[in-house]
Amino acid sequence: MTEFRHHFRAMGTEVGLWLWSQDDQQARQALAEIEQFFAQTEARLSRFQPESELSQLNQTAGQSFAASPLLFQLVEMALAWRERTAGIFDPTILEALIASGYDRSFEKMDERRDRDHIAAPPVSSPVLAQVKLNRIDRTITLPAGVGLDLGGIAKGWTVQQAARRLEQFGPALVDAGGDIVCIDSPPSGSRWLVGLADPERPDIDLATLTLRNEAVATSSLVRRRWRHRGALAHHLIDPRTGVPAVTDLVSVTVIGPELPAAEIHAKVALILGKQEGLAYLAAQPNLSALLVTIDGRHLPYNAFEDKAYVYSNDFTNAFVNLV
Repeated sequence: MTEFRHHFRAMGTEVGLWLWSQDDQQARQALAEIEQFFAQTEARLSRFQPESELSQLNQTAGQSFAASPLLFQLVEMALAWRERTAGIFDPTILEALIASGYDRSFEKMDERRDRDHIAAPPVSSPVLAQVKLNRIDRTITLPAGVGLDLGGIAKGWTVQQAARRLEQFGPALVDAGGDIVCIDSPPSGSRWLVGLADPERPDIDLATLTLRNEAVATSSLVRRRWRHRGALAHHLIDPRTGVPAVTDLVSVTVIGPELPAAEIHAKVALILGKQEGLAYLAAQPNLSALLVTIDGRHLPYNAFEDKAYVYSNDFTNAFVNLV
């Protein structure tokens, strides 16, 4: 078997594909098709593209919108996760994101580093927006003034689907900015090795994870933040307040069976903070996690250390025994 690699940019991040296959032409075609799949999904589900189907839905809030099967599936999935997480994960936070300064793709955020001129006030006293889904007609009705952001769940879904598409050709790994799904193992028999970056020093790995038929996702306050009205802001909105989350964690990494579940669990735990976040993770099946606190402590959950192949000295010394 030969290892094939393919890299491209999509969904505001770098995407890497790895595939072991015996057929050169078939493998290269499969990887090219995955790049096209990412582009097509982004074109349909990105809130930053005015012509996307999601943008059209957001623009017709207050009216019934006939959705494609894909958009309907993702919205239905996102609302199910909102219910499952008691509203901590909520796709109806678009206006809060915009009010906090996240009104364009992050790649373009540095064009106006400080968003002080934006007049929209933070959302106050948020309530769960009642999105109506009609499965028979496949229509979605958003309340007037409500918009959806499907960024994280759409990316996680796309990564998982891409890995499943590659599975028929051989062992594969798909990485989209740290949202990772791996299928089977390389032919050497070893597991996939995935570097876990230090949230404060992304050029340094805290550890190398060993994975097989698993997904991993990291949610962090560090990667996407900016200044808004003179203060630091970030992309993780706490739906309970309508503003960027105030938390004692800087990042959460979750290893689980699949995406987008791992990504959602990481986001929810990060918003909840150390104590409530650990309690939330404990209520979920088949997860391992690493929580990094703002004061630099590393809190492993559910035998996370067993999946770490190489530790840095800082990582090993910083482990905290949880009772």
